[in-house]
Amino acid sequence: MALSVTAVRYAEPEDLPLVQSLEAQADRRFAEVMDVSGWGTPPSGQERARRGTLLVVGQPALGFAHVVDLDDGHHLDAICVRPDAQRRGLGTRLLCAAYGVVADAGGDSLTLTTFADVPWNAPWYARQGFEVLPDPLPASLAAIRDAERAARLDDGGPRVAMRRTILDTPTPTPAVSVLPARDGPDGLEVFVQHRVGTMDFVPDAVVFPGGRVDPGDTALGASLELPDALVAEHERAWARTAHDRLGGGSVAARTVLATALREVEEETGARLDPTELIPWDDWETPIGYPKRFDVRFLLLPVRDPAIAATFTHTTTEAHHSDWAPARAIEAGAEDGSLFLLAPTRVLVEELASLGDVDTAAALRPDVVRVRHDVCATPTRRGRLSRG
Repeated sequence: MALSVTAVRYAEPEDLPLVQSLEAQADRRFAEVMDVSGWGTPPSGQERARRGTLLVVGQPALGFAHVVDLDDGHHLDAICVRPDAQRRGLGTRLLCAAYGVVADAGGDSLTLTTFADVPWNAPWYARQGFEVLPDPLPASLAAIRDAERAARLDDGGPRVAMRRTILDTPTPTPAVSVLPARDGPDGLEVFVQHRVGTMDFVPDAVVFPGGRVDPGDTALGASLELPDALVAEHERAWARTAHDRLGGGSVAARTVLATALREVEEETGARLDPTELIPWDDWETPIGYPKRFDVRFLLLPVRDPAIAATFTHTTTEAHHSDWAPARAIEAGAEDGSLFLLAPTRVLVEELASLGDVDTAAALRPDVVRVRHDVCATPTRRGRLSRG
């Protein structure tokens, strides 16, 4: 199966015909609280793509965000999620990705206009850190409000302009996560942990073993007896990530390996052979989260049943840990019984698509840091193709 939602991505040509319909469907929700009969037809996807940045989530697209450049800053022109896909966090994902668009363009704020009293409009944005702008508005926003009044949008209730400061903070903390994978009767299986609901970061999520880089991991990495070729391979693999946060070069490569060994032993009881670890991916928590991590993911092919049996549940951060078919985790993410963050969704779908441990281990993908949870679907990342 393929997940309907992995990560936010930049709109592609086949997404554009869906955009207008998505907005029209989302607009119909306003009929619950106001007269929308005079709103007219939303802009087409082609129109939106011609100006600004168009982000979508879902395959096929279930929602979109459109960020445009104004003379005095960046503006969220629209954010829409199809009604039957709402309350799944997709709007928040799109909004965080929009923050990334602003930050990458060198901007420091994002504006929008919205209904003041509709619960899923200004009150929702206020919870995301947006503040109402007083009059007089900057010229570009004043022009938008004039156009809204001319279109009689204000007939539905008071509208406000809002702004949120966009800062690329806090600095992501370096972390490491290991993807243990083995062959099972129902395809490739992975060892995952189900986090407890009291955790202050991603409670109730399904995650792979791992954690932040500790101060002692650099010294531990320096003390490891590792083949020079292995260190060189890891140094090359992480070269396109924010490796300087760990000191860069062989020091960083050794630190990542040391953290992987320590975290897996602490959280599962398993002792790893560092030569089996394969650099796989690098994801950075988006702007908008109170805690942010720069996580390097490593694949661990587990071919020996005796080694697989050493993976147990030893962490207090999860209520249970187990080996599970990647396809079963996909199914749980799809039906909502399991909560997976965007990186986990993408990685689980990739591994499920690869099918077996040997195929995965042979891939040796290029590692490019993923920022803002904006990432092509697994089949379009240049890392694998679905058979």
